[in-house]
Amino acid sequence: MVYLKAGGSFLTIKEKPFSLNFRALSSLARILKGVPAELPLVLGNGGGSFAHIVVKAMRDKYGARPLLVRCQSATRWLNKLVVDYLVSEGVDATSIQTSAIITGGPGGFVVNHLPVVMSIKRGIRPVVYGECVFTEDGYSVLSTEAVFTLLAERIRPSLFVFLMDVEGVYTCDPKKCEKPELVSRIDSSNATRVLKSLGDRSAADATGGISGKVRSAIELSAKFRVPVLLMSGFNTDDAVKALTGHLEDVRGTVVYIER
Repeated sequence: MVYLKAGGSFLTIKEKPFSLNFRALSSLARILKGVPAELPLVLGNGGGSFAHIVVKAMRDKYGARPLLVRCQSATRWLNKLVVDYLVSEGVDATSIQTSAIITGGPGGFVVNHLPVVMSIKRGIRPVVYGECVFTEDGYSVLSTEAVFTLLAERIRPSLFVFLMDVEGVYTCDPKKCEKPELVSRIDSSNATRVLKSLGDRSAADATGGISGKVRSAIELSAKFRVPVLLMSGFNTDDAVKALTGHLEDVRGTVVYIER
């Protein structure tokens, strides 16, 4: 099973609340139409300028109820826009409401993965997303990576691919510094050093910015012993190659932690 995340920084304009990047949506549709229909794939979209702004603005000022309601409203809105666009472009995709299949119980999260499995068996691309989910104590903010982790514990992964608005992980912010260098591989020998160099690059991201994404990629690779590729979603040809298992010569950052 391939898990494909279309990141919020890719799908939305993160500096502009509730704004879509239609060039990114078009690229995502081309990628999905470029891979074999029989390829088992779970798609997840990030929150971007829809979810992160709501969560960060309300987390410290309001109680659990208004935050939960507005978080779910914003994340479902973005997910619906993404799925509706994909369907209009000829991609057989359907929304799987994250908070309807994942809840927090006394012993951890309870996951009903069957809607995802049934969707894939019928040749339909299930689209999950990061969301605020119900727990016995109130709510929990789950990133798309956390949703992938819970699903992958039940639907074994072969590869994770994160689509971003840049070509991978850099030694410094490629949008700000003069000489950014692409980190082509992160493994046990350099993971700690790379994380330290990233610091906290994105104050606008409720789930940790690029540092949080790299940390999640490291955890996913270590847990499931599979590669995680971080790459540009605008590089459609390379994305299709990667999704079909051809990671060689694909421009991006491969995270592979062998334990």
